[in-house]
Amino acid sequence: MNISDVINDIKLVCGLNTIALPFDKPVESVIQEILKVSIRTFSRFKPHIKEGYEMLKNLRYTDEISKRRGIYILPGSLTTTPVQDASATVVSDVITDENVNGNAFTVVSPFVGFGSYYPQDIMNAVNTGAAINKYLGLTSRQGTSKWLGFNKIQLFDFPQDACIRFIVRCEHDLTGETIPESCVESFMQLAILDVQRTLYNQIKNMNNVGSAFKEIQIKIDDWSSAESNRNALVKEWEQVFHYDDSELVQFF
Repeated sequence: MNISDVINDIKLVCGLNTIALPFDKPVESVIQEILKVSIRTFSRFKPHIKEGYEMLKNLRYTDEISKRRGIYILPGSLTTTPVQDASATVVSDVITDENVNGNAFTVVSPFVGFGSYYPQDIMNAVNTGAAINKYLGLTSRQGTSKWLGFNKIQLFDFPQDACIRFIVRCEHDLTGETIPESCVESFMQLAILDVQRTLYNQIKNMNNVGSAFKEIQIKIDDWSSAESNRNALVKEWEQVFHYDDSELVQFF
């Protein structure tokens, strides 16, 4: 999305090319400031999804206690805009090594051989398998993660030699370049209402803007409902936005 095109479209739709607004800044600058709010709001419902890879041993941490608890700081390339949520999965680790793969079944299987049906044999097999796993630094548990906020994520059961894939949901860039073209029309709905709402609330309270104030007041009277229209739009999005996110869909 091109932010300059958005600003020009808003000026045209709202008739701002024919209104001399009582601001020191150019109208384009005023609109661009308002659009920061629109981008933050829009990002709640359609966040910018970033993907990144990093070795566990290269991740930063605040102190040794955090490291022991598996609390790390997200890679800087994923935090250029405020992060809403993040998850992590293991892409590869020591278990993918060619030498380990040859014995993978024996290592993770709870049975020694195929004929171990007696309770004592099973118990011995479980203990032996656990010991082998511990020796090789392997675990049968899948690595999981927990988003802690403030660019921090906690990793559970991640091998020390793991390569980690991060999926991050964050706010769109203020330039608007990260908002896809397929979402421009939806964003424009919100942006126009934000501009109308903000300008109306600012201008209606101005008393010393000269004789042009009455003319401006008449032209912006139609924007008085922008606040309620915006609230209705956001409420509508809150009811349906989760349909696009498979992690938020519940199956019964």
